[in-house]
Amino acid sequence: MKQNIIFIISIIVLTALPALSQDKKIGEEKGQKNTATGFGQLVWGASLSAAKEKVEGKIIFVDEKRIIISKDGDIEYRYGFFYKEIPEEQAKKTPEANKQFPNQEPNKNLTNEAKLYYVIVRFPYLPMEEVKKKIEEKYGMHTGEIMKNNRGALVWDFLTTTIVLWVDDYKKNAYCQKITYLGKEIAKEVNEYQNKVFTEREREILRKLIP
Repeated sequence: MKQNIIFIISIIVLTALPALSQDKKIGEEKGQKNTATGFGQLVWGASLSAAKEKVEGKIIFVDEKRIIISKDGDIEYRYGFFYKEIPEEQAKKTPEANKQFPNQEPNKNLTNEAKLYYVIVRFPYLPMEEVKKKIEEKYGMHTGEIMKNNRGALVWDFLTTTIVLWVDDYKKNAYCQKITYLGKEIAKEVNEYQNKVFTEREREILRKLIP
């Protein structure tokens, strides 16, 4: 269920980009400073095992295939990973299984190591302008936004990363409590993989539907 929710979030972010993002030149004119390639000390695609040593705060929960949750005071970090199930007949060819099956030719293109593709930062409600200012200090002006009645999102769109500052109407003012950092290339890979899995399930259901 959690993985499906993240899949939906990825779709929302990726499909919203054309409306949220501006041309790269506009971003430069607005004063974009850096190109985000990951989060903190981690780049997109980092393995879950390697990420354990570089997350922010103290780790409070780990799902070895899906997520690392850490906390630093009132700030919670959710590091999301893409774990691609490998068919049993192919698993024997992975480098990880090579020791168990020495006679099999290893396939270096296959791996079941979970890799980082998003980070969600949660914190107590703060005024939108204050949070926006902190992001702008590092990345410059945002490149797009969808806002109405103090609700919506501000977006910083880079070549490999999208940063989304989610905005809520709180006490009739714009406040924030969540920032999403998304690795665009891996998010596309996740979406394609999930679509393939769903399609295969649909075919299997249809095959069994009428005995």
